[in-house]
Amino acid sequence: MIHNIRVLLWYVVAELEYILYPWKQENVSPPSQETIKKYNLPEQSFDTYLQYDWLKSHDEKINKLEEDMIWIRKKLFELEKTNG
Repeated sequence: MIHNIRVLLWYVVAELEYILYPWKQENVSPPSQETIKKYNLPEQSFDTYLQYDWLKSHDEKINKLEEDMIWIRKKLFELEKTNG
């Protein structure tokens, strides 16, 4: 019985939240050009470039790891040279 009341209250609160804070894209107006320039926002929606940005960020991380590995190998080679 208490579980049913909690579920009902949760449903009512969720519906109120949905009404007060609509998350649908169709209800959201695009930002003005002034806002885009002021906050340096992308011209297109975030979803348009999500996959590209994700791949780009991973590529940058991989490149950084490769640079670090090359630097470490160079330092190891220098240590081996001085000790050997």
